[in-house]
Amino acid sequence: MIKNIFLMVLVSFFISACSTNQLVINPEKKMEREKVSKELLDEVAYILFLFKQKDLDTLNARLINPKFGVYEIYKNENTNKITFRHFLKLDEISDSIDSYEIKEEVVTFDCSPTNDAFYGWSKEGVFLTTNIKPYLSQMMNDINKILPNRYKEDELKRVEQIEKTSYEVIVTYNKIFYLTKIDNKWYITLIDNVKTDCSQ
Repeated sequence: MIKNIFLMVLVSFFISACSTNQLVINPEKKMEREKVSKELLDEVAYILFLFKQKDLDTLNARLINPKFGVYEIYKNENTNKITFRHFLKLDEISDSIDSYEIKEEVVTFDCSPTNDAFYGWSKEGVFLTTNIKPYLSQMMNDINKILPNRYKEDELKRVEQIEKTSYEVIVTYNKIFYLTKIDNKWYITLIDNVKTDCSQ
């Protein structure tokens, strides 16, 4: 009898471990953003170093969570609507890094259709902000209204975690990405290609 119970527990554990490749969010844990720490700033500095070295292999191995992956939001060039995709690794990075100083300041991008002199970022450098826009959850919820259960509850929870607990890192004239702490490690979870897209 004890052997059978042990066998059933072992089999159920094995099945559950093998059947999921998605990160499990603890529903008891409150989703809140950690304060900026030396650990976070060191992680951003390391990412900048990897960008400069164009070390895509290390970036993917160390900073993309294999269960969580990374989302990218962008404007569809045919419809000009904001959309997204999900993948498990980055396939390109730019080595354009002007500064390694990380500032906690607001920075904006101006499309300035009437005057090219004002086109671009209001400041240059690397900026850490909490200016997270809920593009992703809104899109998923809108799609679920048309196609019920297209995005399951666990994926919606993961996206909620990104939006509520991440920091946005803006590397002007390079990348905008979100850093999220998962299992006590910082990971890149979202690439924002909307903020600098000036198409109408």
